[in-house]
Amino acid sequence: MNQSTSTVINTILTVALRNLLAHRRRTFLTIGAIAVGLASLIFLWGFNEGLHRNMLGNFQDAIIGSIQIHHQGFFQHPELSKAIANPQKVVEALRQADVSRYSMRLESFGLAASDITTQGVMLIGMDPLREGEVTQLGKRIGIGRFLAPEDEYTLILGATTANNLQVKLGDEVIIIGYDRFGAMLAESFTLIGIITSGEMGLDKGMAITTLATLQEMVDMTDRITTVVISSEEKRVPSLTAELEAALQGDELEVMPWYSMFPVMKEWVTLHNGFLYLFLGVVLFIVLAGELNTMLISMLERTREFGVLMAIGTTGYQIAGILLVEAVVIGIVGILSGILLGYVIVLFSSNYGIDLSILLGSTSRFYVDPLIYPHLKLDHLGITSGVILIASIFAGLYPAWRASMLQPVEAIRNG
Repeated sequence: MNQSTSTVINTILTVALRNLLAHRRRTFLTIGAIAVGLASLIFLWGFNEGLHRNMLGNFQDAIIGSIQIHHQGFFQHPELSKAIANPQKVVEALRQADVSRYSMRLESFGLAASDITTQGVMLIGMDPLREGEVTQLGKRIGIGRFLAPEDEYTLILGATTANNLQVKLGDEVIIIGYDRFGAMLAESFTLIGIITSGEMGLDKGMAITTLATLQEMVDMTDRITTVVISSEEKRVPSLTAELEAALQGDELEVMPWYSMFPVMKEWVTLHNGFLYLFLGVVLFIVLAGELNTMLISMLERTREFGVLMAIGTTGYQIAGILLVEAVVIGIVGILSGILLGYVIVLFSSNYGIDLSILLGSTSRFYVDPLIYPHLKLDHLGITSGVILIASIFAGLYPAWRASMLQPVEAIRNG
C-alpha cells in the first residue's frame, strides 16, 4: 500500500467517523435498534436451544436412550424370533468404542390381566443394575420402587395402565404372552411400582420386569432383543457410524434416537424454522432502519459531497465514506447486541425460565417447566454475520446515489 492510498483511506475513515459523532443521537438510535434486535435473537436462540436440550434429554433419559442396537428389522416388527443371539459380541464392540453406559433388554408384546379387565402392553425385561446408567426411569416411579437384582416376577406399570386394570401396589397381575417357539404362556407378577411421570408413552402401554425374569418366562436365557446406549448428543452420529462398522455383517441395526423417532427431529427442525423467520423480520427492520439513516445522512450532506468532489474527491471515495459509516454502525450495533444478549442469556441460564405459569404441566411432552437457555456459538456467528451483511447492504444504495452526484448541482441544491 503506497502513501497516497493510505492517505485516502485515513481521510475516508476520518470523515466517516466525524459525521457519525456529529450526529450522535441518530447514530446511537440506529445502533440501539440493531443491538436490541440482535440481543432478542440471541436470547431466542438460547431459549430455543435450552428447550430442545431439555425436551430431547428427557425424551432419551425416559426410556429410549441415545442409540439402540437390535436385530435387523426388530424395531419395525418386534418379534422374539429376531433376538440378538450373541450379546457378548455387541458388548465387545461397545468396549472398543469406549462406551460404558449401556444396558440390555428383552422386549415382547403381552396382555396384562387383573381380576377386573385386561390391557395390551409392551413387555420389557430390564437389567436392574445397568438400566440406571442409560435412563432415569427409576426416578419417574412415583408409587413404589424400581426393580432390584433379586426380584423375581415383579412388575412395574404406568399410572394409566394401573388405573385401567384397577390394581395397586402388592396386587397380582397376570401377564399372558408367547415364548420364542410361539407357545402361549401366562405368569403371575406382583406389582411393585407405578410410573407417575405424566410423560406421553410412559404411563400407558408398558409392563416392566427384570431381564432374568422375562428371559426365563419366554425361554430365552442369555438372549436379548435390544441394547440401549447413552451418549453425549454431539457424539451420537459418529458413534452410530463406528458401531455400524464394527457390527457389519451380523444382521444388526444401530439406530440413533432420531432414526427411531424422526418426528422429534422434525419438530426441532420446524421450531428452528420459525426462528429463521423471526431472523428475517429482524433483518428487514435493521435494513430499513439503517437504510433510512444513511439516506437522510446522504441528503443532508449533498452540499458537503459536492464541495469534496469539486476539490478532487472521486465518486468512489464518497461512496466509501458512506459504506464505512454503515459498517461502523453495524459493527458497533452487533458488538452491543452480543454483549446485551449474552448478559440476558447468562442471567436466565442461571435462574431458569418457568413455563408452568403460561403452559401448565408440560411433562407429557418431556419438557420440564423450568428452561435454562443455552447459547451455541454457531447460532451467534450466523446471526451476527447476517446482520453485518444487512448493514453493508443498507449503505450500498445511499453510497451509489452519492457517488453519482454532480459537483455543481450538489453545491447549488445542497
